[in-house]
Amino acid sequence: MNRLRNRIAGLVALAALGTAEVASAQDCLTQPELNGMVTFALPVVMDGAIKACRPSLSPQGYFATEGQALVQRYASRKQGAWPTAKAAILKIGDSRDAKMKDMVANLPDSALQPFAEGMVAQMVTEGIKPDQCVAIERATRLLSPLPPENTAELLTFIVGLADRPKAGKKATLNLCPAN
Repeated sequence: MNRLRNRIAGLVALAALGTAEVASAQDCLTQPELNGMVTFALPVVMDGAIKACRPSLSPQGYFATEGQALVQRYASRKQGAWPTAKAAILKIGDSRDAKMKDMVANLPDSALQPFAEGMVAQMVTEGIKPDQCVAIERATRLLSPLPPENTAELLTFIVGLADRPKAGKKATLNLCPAN
């Protein structure tokens, strides 16, 4: 679960063009915005995990037999989450480079979406080690009965808990205080 949380947090950082530092509290990332990013990224994350783990898992295991159906269930909510995910990505973009942020903001969705998806897929594929695959497959199987929106909300909750400032270390995301 920590690896998946780290992958999602990494998505946010990469999608923000290499930086997730935000200038002020008014630019904080809300729970709905984080949830939009998680919802948008979840099918890509799952598909990447399935592909990365295929050589390490049984051909009769959960990923091999049910994985693509689960990806399709998650994908059914992806387009609806895109506007919120895009707004969040732009919000956490590098505030030090306004020209870059404006350029990304002006990209058509047809260009920005595949770019974001490609970064997520690459991060997942590169970030998963073969010895993690059994645990990732098991966690996925355990979460699979949940509706996609509940899975996204649960992962959003976990990311929010895990991404709090720690002694001597800043949070990756600038999450708004909970209401």
